[in-house]
Amino acid sequence: MLRRILSLGAAAVAALTAACGDGPATVGGSWRSPATWSTMFWATAQGPMLVQIHGAPFSMDGAEFRTLVAEAMSDQVIGRVVRFTASHELARHPEARVVVAFDTPPDLASDALCTGEVATAVAGGDRIAVEAAFCHRGSQLAAVRGWVARGTGPRDKRFRQLLGQVVRELFGAPE
Repeated sequence: MLRRILSLGAAAVAALTAACGDGPATVGGSWRSPATWSTMFWATAQGPMLVQIHGAPFSMDGAEFRTLVAEAMSDQVIGRVVRFTASHELARHPEARVVVAFDTPPDLASDALCTGEVATAVAGGDRIAVEAAFCHRGSQLAAVRGWVARGTGPRDKRFRQLLGQVVRELFGAPE
């Protein structure tokens, strides 16, 4: 009986470990500006924050994809209602924005996202890579990288979880 319980326990641990291999996973940048939280608070006080999206990890209409990404990123900050929009016109303070790039080259410097020097690769492979930066007037305040197993589309649970992790990692907690 004990042998059976141990084998079931080992199988459960193996299944959980395998699930982690699909992500999502994020790694924060090496530096975050002390002004990150206050700038985000200011930029979202009167409306949604602009999110600029580069790359297309799924074959679908670009406008629909950008809308779904903005929706998945919204309401992910702990302790603050933060909404995102892919529409420049709807953003109250577009000079403060999050730039998200999918399937970027591994050597892309995250501060290049804030200056508009974004290079993306053709989607493919078994993972979706993401690079994101919180920018204010062309300067980077925070950055994060992440990945997730290539899912079925932007409504995929793991893809949406990745975007939530990206937002929480970018802004952290109030300081």
